[in-house]
Amino acid sequence: MEMRLEMEGAGVLMFDLQEGEADESHTHDYFQISVPLSGDLMTYHNSKKRKLEFEESLLVPPGDSHQHEAAHARKKVMLISFNEEIISEAYRTYTGFELDSIDFSPVQSNSQLLLNKAISLFQIASDEGMEAALAREGELASVLLDQMRGSHSEHWEKSGKKRPFSSESSIKAIKDYILERYQDDVTLDHLAAHLNISKYHLHRSFTNAVGMTPREFLHHVRLRKAACLLKGKDMEITEVAFKVGFQSISTFNRSFKKMYGATPSQFVKEFQW
Repeated sequence: MEMRLEMEGAGVLMFDLQEGEADESHTHDYFQISVPLSGDLMTYHNSKKRKLEFEESLLVPPGDSHQHEAAHARKKVMLISFNEEIISEAYRTYTGFELDSIDFSPVQSNSQLLLNKAISLFQIASDEGMEAALAREGELASVLLDQMRGSHSEHWEKSGKKRPFSSESSIKAIKDYILERYQDDVTLDHLAAHLNISKYHLHRSFTNAVGMTPREFLHHVRLRKAACLLKGKDMEITEVAFKVGFQSISTFNRSFKKMYGATPSQFVKEFQW
């Protein structure tokens, strides 16, 4: 099984290695993170052998050779790739400084937040199309800088501590903005302009405080409003979808079922009496 998502500055690949199987030793002109998803994984970095524990990942810079091997059992692997430009842009936007060089520690602790973000990009590409996924790859860069240790980490973290956005009042301001304008095309750029703050910092701070991204919170609000309208039984399902801000009926149906465990039509029938 293989799932691949290629964007402009980043990409995600999930694949299986059968027991005893290994890919060929290879290099890339971009950074790549190898994440074992099903137990330990044998890796080779510049021919140096290392067994990655389940909670570890290998971050290989451009030009370095690397290889993966399923030594004793079938393995599922996720590869997250990204180029220097997307990281430099996120760093510059967030800190106000240029990133002279990028040097990551080769062995990192796995980040569930990073895995969730990578998987969510597959879902976005499937539900909303590649343009929607491309619009969100900057969010992946922000999470990478947050979660992956390297030469940037000290300045990155200090810059975050200087900003007051994580305060309760700032989080409330974003929630209120979304609650008032959920029917509109609310983007991360709109939210950042509203608070006059970097969109990467906004995304990072809001996600840490609320437990979901601004986009996920927007969808949550839209679906709750949709459920209330459907209970009223005064509007057709299609009309409800567009009224709360969805531009695609199929996306609305999938999102609604994921949140409520039933399609909109099933939900309407449940509330008929």
